Amino acid sequence: MARQPTLLVDDCMGRFGWCVRVRDLDRNLVGFFRMHPQTARLLQSILRVRVAEAEMQGDEDLPDVLGHHHVLEGEVRFIPHFPFEPGVRYRASFDLRPLGRPEHSEALTLEFSRPTQISAKATQVTNVFPSAEVLPENLLRFYVCFSNSMQRGRAEEQIRLLGPDGRPVPDALYRPPCELWDRSMQHLTILLDPGRLKRWVGPNRVLGAPLKAGQRYTLEIGPGMVDLAGRSSGLGFYKQFLVTEAVRHRIGVAQWKILPPATKSQEPLAIVFSEPLDWGLLWRAITVTPEGGPPMNGQIVIDQGERRWRFTPTSPWVAGSYSVRVDSSLEDVCGNGLLAPFDRPLRPGSNLAIEMANCSIRFHLPHR
Repeated sequence: MARQPTLLVDDCMGRFGWCVRVRDLDRNLVGFFRMHPQTARLLQSILRVRVAEAEMQGDEDLPDVLGHHHVLEGEVRFIPHFPFEPGVRYRASFDLRPLGRPEHSEALTLEFSRPTQISAKATQVTNVFPSAEVLPENLLRFYVCFSNSMQRGRAEEQIRLLGPDGRPVPDALYRPPCELWDRSMQHLTILLDPGRLKRWVGPNRVLGAPLKAGQRYTLEIGPGMVDLAGRSSGLGFYKQFLVTEAVRHRIGVAQWKILPPATKSQEPLAIVFSEPLDWGLLWRAITVTPEGGPPMNGQIVIDQGERRWRFTPTSPWVAGSYSVRVDSSLEDVCGNGLLAPFDRPLRPGSNLAIEMANCSIRFHLPHR
């Protein structure tokens, strides 16, 4: 007898928020999904998530939520590109009938709404990253961190980059069509205009870089940022910084310093970087893996101006060989990656998709 799938919603991505899951899938069905030549398109038609509005009666009238699908062992997950908004009703459906499978004659549906969690504490800006007071001329992004989950739609009005004269720097910040919040709605990414940072492209040639070495600037977060409870921060936040020379080289993994822990302890493994790295990417771009095993679970701490990464495992370290795996998505504060700087000139005929590779750093813990 075929197992009956279960459709549910939970916080399957930890601090990154909710996703939709279909569990208890038959092994043959999972294999079919993985082997299908157009897996992504197939799953988009089978597992759908839509915004459910009371005045919309038919499923086909509901707008789809954009996201991507993952096929795992015994289940399929839908992860939205942007977090599910608290208080908004959604409808998830898993329908295998188009595949002509007789054991699944009915579609599974589930309506859900992420609860609105309101903190009793007043909303404030808790941190801005990079945390250093001296930043490179070709800085790519800031992360603004709030104490509570926030509402969308106010960043363009409330967040400005002020020049040495205290006036807003014109056309310095990139204003995307949709604000770049993380899934908790507590961390907002603010980009400096990439077109002005990349040499040899139009905006850079016409306007130059948004920051100038040797000058002081201020990132201003106004008091009008509002949390999910409708409360504003009440006070503005100002990050002042001095600009130094641009950084235009790839990440020097070979210059990293590995500080291994003691065997049989729960001391943190520490990695000291030669230069500050991107705070947001550091949370997911580095993993620790024992030889022949899956990535370890544990707690990450990023400190010393984003120049040190520490990992404390949930279980004591055992003797053996380990790998620190660095994902190719990792960048420094200027967007420079593992293989090339951010604003390298394009080579005719180059295939950037091929130039992606993870790297590993091995270390060994001896028997005690």
